[in-house]
This record gives sequence, structure tokens and C-alpha cells, in this order.
Amino acid sequence: MKLMTKLASIDDLLAGRCGQVAPGDVFAFNGISTVDAFIQDATDSGISHVGIVIRQTDQAPLSLLEATSKGITATPLAEVLEGYQPDHTCFYLPLAPASRALVVPATLTDYYLSNALDKYNYDGVVEAGLYDLDHPFFDRFLTHFHENSPVARIARWWERLINEAHRIWAEIFGETPAYRRLFCSQLVSEVLQAMKVVQVPPPARLVVPVEVCWFDIYAGAYQLNGERLMADPFRWGDAPARLSVDPATEPPLP
Repeated sequence: MKLMTKLASIDDLLAGRCGQVAPGDVFAFNGISTVDAFIQDATDSGISHVGIVIRQTDQAPLSLLEATSKGITATPLAEVLEGYQPDHTCFYLPLAPASRALVVPATLTDYYLSNALDKYNYDGVVEAGLYDLDHPFFDRFLTHFHENSPVARIARWWERLINEAHRIWAEIFGETPAYRRLFCSQLVSEVLQAMKVVQVPPPARLVVPVEVCWFDIYAGAYQLNGERLMADPFRWGDAPARLSVDPATEPPLP
């Protein structure tokens, strides 16, 4: 199924003109920071980050569940979109009705409460870049990060221990919750898989942000900021775009 990308706005979204946002819906982001540029480059894609909508209590406003450098967090949706807007292009991917019917809001809440403030899984990003996509990770890494930066030091540490990878991953992704550290696309994939909205072939930790946008579960996509639709934001390596522009909503060329 090919989905259409439409131009809307954050105000349209919050006013309900993009449909009613609900738990389980996904937001994706294209960014301009060094970290965003690195992830987009390493995955040959236009998406560097994803999050999933939850409601922490029955009476609470909708929030976005994310894995960021602050850990596993849930932030009110209006607040998080306002924060991303200056340096990110934001996309809203509502679940299709059949997928939305499978969502159990309490499962989302429980997932957040059991993982709140867990550390960001930098190692998982390295793993995805090295193994799942077969990219020259460290060449690209050094293009984006100074060799003495904390992230570069993490990468060198990981490289030194690569021969013990099986043991390391057994600890990080083992059954003991204290060792579970997530990165954004792993978090979204795990939550959707727990509710049987998607079936991700193991290991789910290797799902990268743009791959979440390729799940065949959405009713469409809305670009929420920017003067015109981005060209092919959901590109992924050599694969053809799954989400195409809606000609009826594409602004005219200048």
C-alpha cells in the first residue's frame, strides 16, 4: 500500500483537522543537527527520529513517548512539537483503522512506566548502522563527530569490544530489565509489536527510524511544518519511496 503525504500544520493537527490523534500514532522527524545529519546519512534516509503517542492517564493530555539523550521520556504533544519545530521537519503518521483497533492504551502507559528515564541506547545505533545496513559507519561517524567528543569515545569503546559483541548484547538486551536500553526506533517497534500492530522479524533492535515509517500500518502522512513538502522524506537507501506526495496538496513551484 502506498501512502500519500499531505501538507498540514501543527495548528491543524492540534485542532483536529488532521483527524483525531490517538495513542499508537507515530511521529517522525527530519533534523538539521549534527546527530540528525549523521543518522540520516548512515541510514540513507530523510528520517532521524521517531516517537509514539501515549496517554499517561485517562485524564492526561496526549504525550509523545521517545528515546532521546534524556532517556525514555513522555512529553505533552503540543510541547514536544513546539520544541522540534525550529530545527526539525515534523511528520504525523496516523494509524489506519484496522491497526488503531489493536492499540491498547494501557499497554503504552505500562511500557513507559517500566522504562521511564532508561538511558539512550547509543550502542544500539552503532549496531544498527554496522550490521543491519552494512554502512561504513566509522568513516561517516568521523565526518560528523569530532574524534574527542563523548559520542566518538562511545564508538571507539564499542569498536574495541566488538569481538565480545554477543556477550555485550546479551547484557544490554537480556531478560533483566535493568540492562534494557532503547533507541527511538527500537522503542516504537517494540511497543507496536507488543500490541501485535506489527510483526518485526527478530531482532527488533535493528529497526532504524525510517523503517518505522515503512510499516504497512498507516492511513497516510502529514508534514506539519515547512513552506512546502519535502522531496522524498521517507527515502531509504536504494528502495523506492513508499510514501508519495499528494499532488492536490503540493504547493506550486516558485
